[in-house]
Order: sequence, then structure tokens, then C-alpha cells
Amino acid sequence: MNGLVKTLIKPDWDDNPKRSEILHAANLLQIGEFQLIQLAYKVWYKQDLPEEKINKIFSHYMISGIIPIWVTYYARDIIKMENANALNSYEEKYHVYDHEFGEYLQNDQKRKKRGIFYAVIIAIVFIGSHYMAISYVQNEGSAGFYPPYVEKRVVYPELYKDKNKVIDGDLKSNN
Repeated sequence: MNGLVKTLIKPDWDDNPKRSEILHAANLLQIGEFQLIQLAYKVWYKQDLPEEKINKIFSHYMISGIIPIWVTYYARDIIKMENANALNSYEEKYHVYDHEFGEYLQNDQKRKKRGIFYAVIIAIVFIGSHYMAISYVQNEGSAGFYPPYVEKRVVYPELYKDKNKVIDGDLKSNN
């Protein structure tokens, strides 16, 4: 829990100091760790990271904590550039793998339309989810007003005994 709080307060914090360098460099460039690994591979080997190596490298990094040396050097170079005030994190070379980079809506009308579109989607999801929750509570009956919403038949099974009773392992009807 303590690590979670530290990460929420300082996103480029990690138990491993070398991994903290990677996180810090990725945050400086405003990209993800995986994109930083891809960029480091491209700079080190002068080619894109092959697909057959992607899972192996990233799983070693995320699960085992094994950081390739070329990623560490690349991250240190980014940090050095930032310390020298020579880093421009908005350069396209750092966002080669970021497909949404550079998308900016110049027109105020297009921005308003997109904002209204997203607001409508959020409203539909909000209203739809509340409608589903209300209809569920009406149909199934909630045992209480506050969460967790446990069905009445689970909390009070004696109220829902129907005409069917189990006698000697057989289901028999009481007519």
C-alpha cells in the first residue's frame, strides 16, 4: 500500500532506481515505458523493435525487472538532455509510436462538436447504467439502500420459499 501511495504522489517513483530512471525519462517525453523501450531499440540498433522480440523484452522488463542496457543508456541520455535544457519533448522523433501525437483541432467549432459528442456519450452511458441498476433493484429487490447491493432472496431466503420443497433430495411440488 505504501508503494501505491508513493506512485500516486510521484509517478516516476519505483523500488528499483534504474527503473525509476526509465519512468522519469518516459514522463519527460510524455510517453509510456513501452514506447521508450521501442525508441531506445530504434536508436541502439538502427531498426524498429521486431515483433517477435516485443513480448520477451517487455515481459522481462515488467515482470522480472530486467532492464536492457540500451534502454538504460537511452533514458540517461534523455535525462541529461533535460538537465541541460536541450530536450524538446514535442519533437516528432520521440512520438513515432504515438499515433495520436500532433492531432490538434484548430477550429473552435470542431472542438465544441467533439466536446458535445463526448458529453452525449457520457450522458447516455450514465443514464443507461442507472436505468439498468434501477430496473435490477426493482425486479430483484435489494436488501438495503447502501452498497453492497445484495438481493433480498440471498439475505432473507425464508421470504422466498415457494411452493417447491426439497424432500429427501427430490424436488416435489406442493399443490
